[in-house]
Amino acid sequence: MNEKTTNNRIFWGVSSQVSLAVHGDGIFRTLQERVMKWAFDPKRNVRNIPGGAWEGKSFEIDTDNSERAEAVALDNPKYWAFRLIERLKDSSRIWTTEVGIAERSTNEVAFGCRVICAQRGNAEPIPRSIPAFVRAIAFAENATLDGRPTSSSAWIVNDRDTVADLVSFLVAKDRKHPVVVFSVPEGSEDPKRTAVPVVPFIRSTAGFVHSVVVTSEASFELTDQISREFSVFRQAIRTYNPGFDPNEDLRSDHPLATADRVRGWHDDDQQTFVDFLVHQTLRRVRPRDVLEREQPPFQKIKAIAAQQAREKAQNEGQSLAELLVLAEDEIKAAKQDAKDNLELFEAADDEKEQAIVETRQIKANYMALQARVESLQRKLEASGKNEVAIPIDLDGIGPWAEEYLSGDVELHDRALKTVSKSGFENVELVYNALLMMRDLYVPMRRVGGNEKVDAFETRLAELGLDNAQCFSQKNKAKKFGGDYFVRYQGNNRELEWHLKGRNSRDERHGFRLYYFWDAETSRVVVGHLPGHLRTDIT
Repeated sequence: MNEKTTNNRIFWGVSSQVSLAVHGDGIFRTLQERVMKWAFDPKRNVRNIPGGAWEGKSFEIDTDNSERAEAVALDNPKYWAFRLIERLKDSSRIWTTEVGIAERSTNEVAFGCRVICAQRGNAEPIPRSIPAFVRAIAFAENATLDGRPTSSSAWIVNDRDTVADLVSFLVAKDRKHPVVVFSVPEGSEDPKRTAVPVVPFIRSTAGFVHSVVVTSEASFELTDQISREFSVFRQAIRTYNPGFDPNEDLRSDHPLATADRVRGWHDDDQQTFVDFLVHQTLRRVRPRDVLEREQPPFQKIKAIAAQQAREKAQNEGQSLAELLVLAEDEIKAAKQDAKDNLELFEAADDEKEQAIVETRQIKANYMALQARVESLQRKLEASGKNEVAIPIDLDGIGPWAEEYLSGDVELHDRALKTVSKSGFENVELVYNALLMMRDLYVPMRRVGGNEKVDAFETRLAELGLDNAQCFSQKNKAKKFGGDYFVRYQGNNRELEWHLKGRNSRDERHGFRLYYFWDAETSRVVVGHLPGHLRTDIT
């Protein structure tokens, strides 16, 4: 594609989407007025506003001296859809704000707002934002998100009971939105001592994110309930995405920003860490089909209204000419709906392609870093300063692995859990087996050659271990459910190989280390140790 064609292409993407339940007397009309007060502010340049617009009736504004605005009102079911299309400071971008209000009862509505950005030229990251009127609704009205009241202040978790409430909410299957938890310094019970101010984050993510501050004592209780690897403490910030399961998930599924990272934050675009956190949180938009079930696109509502108008006219016996005009309106609305769908599908393809490019770049950077680490390791070996201290227990194996194995051997979260809970007595064997994988197995797989094969096999014999495939029969591992599989980089990966030590079924003495070789990153991933997994014999 030449440069001229690229510069003329329009890229679409969803910037944000909010879905709230709102309660109150006359709430349907109240929310209509809030939206129109925002949309018809003189600064927005919406002109020639018809009188019926303020009354919640259908209207359309499409003139040369005004931004485009239109609304569709349905009587059955009672639904009001609104759309505003405008250009702001950046003329290369067009912003579309769609609002849907559906009446559930006389004092309850489902409220939705979707912001779509169309930009000309390269598919740059879409700015993420939520309109100001959503913030007003979330803070001033009786609104709930995932069943919890929305608020302008954070949910404070500071004792055993509130920790229990938080954990129940985190693991709830029907939670659809992220929970961002801010912690305070160890020993502090002051919710204001977070690494970054929480209020600006709440204001920027109102109606989409649950913001929580957990105090120091509560952090210890949270750790006891969901484990250290999924907890948050010492001014760190963690995002718990929907579907949280501390028994199955990876730590990377629920990103953590340490206090050191936040304090040392530097961005070439002059973004603050709060700006970055807002962008990263709002970009986790749920699948499009799910979003559209909750809030149908404006054009779809317009097509439904056109169909209802034609059917009503037909039932009232209007003339053929009048019915043809209404049929043309219906066809026009349906065509526009199809066009909008096509543009959004193309946007999804663009995002997928961009993700592939980013993944390739990450892999390239990783391989470069890996080569640099290997070079440094060779220099350390040559200097005789490459000795690694062997801990006396398995309690700190996670930090030890991060320091000494990173880039060569990765201990999967499931392996960290099993090893930390085991009563295995030969602690030294666990650490020596992992170092052997780092120093001998990984080079053997990356470089090859008889010399490296011999070195690995010699060390295996010294440790009293064998290296073998878990099963000789293909697909045999599936017989044991998920025992021999771990989730890794979005895929289920089979633990195809294992190091075999003593065959004792006593967890204090029997040893196994189950792993697979990840060809893309050229490293070992350990999924289970030091005990046995099920086999036909057991």
